[in-house]
Amino acid sequence: MGPRAAGRDGRRGPRRAGDMGRETAVVTAGTPGGQSLDSAIIKREVAALMKKLTRLGTVSLGIVVASTVAGGLFGGRVLAGTSRLSDHLRIYTAIVSAVEDNYVDEVKSDRLVSSSIREMLRTLDPHSNFLEVKDYATMQERQHGSYYGLGITVQSVDGNITVVSPFEGTPAHRLGIRAGDVISRIEDEDARGMSIDDAVKRLRGPKGRPVRITIVRQGYDQPLEFTVIRDEIPLHAVPFSFMATRKTGYIRLVDFNEVTACRPGEARDCERELERALRTLTQGGATSIILDIRDNPGGLLDQAFAVSNLFLKKGQMVVFTRGRSKRDESSYVTEVEGRYAEVPLVLLVSKHSASASEIVAGAIQDHDRALIVGETTFGKGLVQTIIPTARYYTPSGRSIQRDYATTALEDYYAMPKERRTCHQSGADAKLTDAGRKVYGGDGITPDYCVEPATPSKFVAYLQARQAFIGFSRSYAASESAGVAEIAGTGSRSGVSSGKIKLISRDFQVDDKVLADFTAYLDSRKLRHSAEDIAANREAISRLLLEEVLRQVYGEGEVRRRTMAWDPQVQKALSLVPKAEELLKEPQRFIAEYEAEAKAAASRPQ
Repeated sequence: MGPRAAGRDGRRGPRRAGDMGRETAVVTAGTPGGQSLDSAIIKREVAALMKKLTRLGTVSLGIVVASTVAGGLFGGRVLAGTSRLSDHLRIYTAIVSAVEDNYVDEVKSDRLVSSSIREMLRTLDPHSNFLEVKDYATMQERQHGSYYGLGITVQSVDGNITVVSPFEGTPAHRLGIRAGDVISRIEDEDARGMSIDDAVKRLRGPKGRPVRITIVRQGYDQPLEFTVIRDEIPLHAVPFSFMATRKTGYIRLVDFNEVTACRPGEARDCERELERALRTLTQGGATSIILDIRDNPGGLLDQAFAVSNLFLKKGQMVVFTRGRSKRDESSYVTEVEGRYAEVPLVLLVSKHSASASEIVAGAIQDHDRALIVGETTFGKGLVQTIIPTARYYTPSGRSIQRDYATTALEDYYAMPKERRTCHQSGADAKLTDAGRKVYGGDGITPDYCVEPATPSKFVAYLQARQAFIGFSRSYAASESAGVAEIAGTGSRSGVSSGKIKLISRDFQVDDKVLADFTAYLDSRKLRHSAEDIAANREAISRLLLEEVLRQVYGEGEVRRRTMAWDPQVQKALSLVPKAEELLKEPQRFIAEYEAEAKAAASRPQ
């Protein structure tokens, strides 16, 4: 279970804001105690069922995937409940026994049980799921904010396990492992064609235990051998922050885990990653903040509460819950004055901002505390304990949860474009503190809708085939580009001769780089023409710039350089004066905002 969060009523119990992914309801498999179903009953049920199925000439597994799993299958007890439930369980046990004993191929009962549990939970909502032990451990690692491993991000590129970036200060970084390195062997096992999950499982392990890896690095004649001692690797909630302008700070918040922010009631001098970023920026001259929670899938409820508390005033509600039972009703109200309650704030959200992200966005919006820019958020507002037991509501009473009862699971996650429009109307209309009309039941709609840039079909074709990543990895390691040692500690024995010079932070994609990229496309036999390259020159140049900088300097430098053509960031920067007006004169801002909205609605589309 995740950490406990206290409600306004003082009760403590497991509360998890969860993620938009289907990983948040934990059901453990095991052998419950109690009295077993009598074997004679099982045999009679199986015999009767097989006789009926033989008469029908078919075997339907519909009941298996639609029924509750428990009791007799494991030699355990029939759960307390109605006789109707007991009858269902008996039927279920009989069907599994019949399949296990009579199916044309051998089938193990654990496979049947696991699949039927998952299908049963899918009938409840899109987020309930059955977690195996290893999956539950991974979820706990993320909540805790660390794991034991090497300190690298990897992805599969053309079937190769490729290092995307090493984390600064980690074992991999200290040994000189760099972005673009291909891990060809892990211990004595060939890593080519290995799945990312399998590779990560082999790279992670107990703290202090070594793991041997073989790396193929472009520019080196021979593979490089490394023995890396695993250590605790932090999962940063704030991977980077910087001054976007002379007076505006930018913070990237990617998770709500135990290292995100200090909980109300902790020591006055408590400082975690978000507080540290805010302090550094404001001491450096920032008088306004852009908080970027785009694509943040959520996390711990108490961290959503802690983050909100940094920007809200004392006594303001952050979120409340309602469920079938009174015990599932809680209110979360700020108990201290936010350290940054008077700093103008703009929040960036996307269609993949979910759960804890939506709690923060909803509270900020309902209290007219900040402006929200981007896309309508995901709409994940179910309280996760063991299974969803309640729904989250914003301070004004809006439900965060998007409708799933009338939506296919695939459509629920795919989110058709028309669903993400910012126009909202309907019965669930509420008012913010200052009287703005807002709507619930479909995520959080931003104050200013700005869609991200959409690639052309040709650029999307190249992205799907990892052309930009593959070329940038080659380019960053080539003699023509010449990259100096990133960590300064790796051996250069075996490197090809040639002049080495550093790719600078102000690197630009010129005609020569584009020509090299075109040659790379030829070498991989990827479809393209001179007209394709010319028509998409700007987009291609930007993507190449991003990937080359990512190889050498990491994600923070990429964000710093590319925000100039990020339409959502640029809109946020332009709205900083309005965010200040909202903070100081909310009624004046709202009058202007509504006039602008009315004028926009009257324009021809």
